[in-house]
Amino acid sequence: MNTLSLFYLALTSVSFLWGTSYAAAKIGMYELSPINLGIFRAILAAVLFAIILAKMDRGSTIERKDIPKFILLGFLVITSYFYLHYTGLSYTTTINAALIIATSPIFTALLGAALGWERIGTVGGIGITLAFVGVSLIITNGQLGTIFQSATLLGNLLLLSNALVWAGFTLYGKPLLQKYRPFTAIAYIHIFGTIMLLPFAFFPTKISPLPFIQEVMTISWPTAGAALYLAILCSVYGYYMWYTGVARIGPVKTAVFSYLNPLFAILTGVWLLGEKLTGYTIFGGILVIAGVYLTNQYKQAALPAKQHSVYGRVEQYE
Repeated sequence: MNTLSLFYLALTSVSFLWGTSYAAAKIGMYELSPINLGIFRAILAAVLFAIILAKMDRGSTIERKDIPKFILLGFLVITSYFYLHYTGLSYTTTINAALIIATSPIFTALLGAALGWERIGTVGGIGITLAFVGVSLIITNGQLGTIFQSATLLGNLLLLSNALVWAGFTLYGKPLLQKYRPFTAIAYIHIFGTIMLLPFAFFPTKISPLPFIQEVMTISWPTAGAALYLAILCSVYGYYMWYTGVARIGPVKTAVFSYLNPLFAILTGVWLLGEKLTGYTIFGGILVIAGVYLTNQYKQAALPAKQHSVYGRVEQYE
């Protein structure tokens, strides 16, 4: 097997990790509240990111004037994202979660159009329509008239808001991800976001009556293993390898591997957690992936050449 084949295998492993992260989070939430699982993962990953930054020869520092921007991005994609993500996941299935989160590029396109930064043409409009029809089928299991009676409605809506938060991060964070090494930027964003989560670790709140520092003392090894899996493999290894891929084979070829994420999430949800896969979920998932693909293709064709930077498409935290 040649070097390039091994590299493609490594990118496939990232898709596998991000796809299976939903099941790992479900396991972690057997004993931890959603916010405390997010805190556990964030602290572990932030420490590793800090160690890597300290050992980097160059490109490991940021300018002081950019710190407020990094703080805001950290709040968006770590502090609020993890809470919404894990709380939403606790109320719905891993299959639903993976397919709904996959719509983040759709929200990015809509937000960009609303701000006047992008235009949505015919192909983009078709893609967005397909994706939202697919999400509607997934949320309602084909029974559109019962959407407000769905047992997973709260979780699905939280995950939709999660996708919207990621879209805001993608648009606002684009200049910083162009200015700095993408991995360096992600590391600082993670560290700042974790700092803002720390107060929840020590004091009881409405979203977590039992603070992290108390709850973590009673967890079993499977729960700790799930947090380590999410932090070390999904966050640190996943983003390091992803951006290495962007630098080596380009953003377009690397982004193709992201379409494997929902497939791995579905397989682990069915096999590991015993979740049911319905015909409506399958069809809705196909529409979501097709819609996102069309939207991404449209955006790549429409962006000016100067915006095709090395960071490529920013993927969701999984």
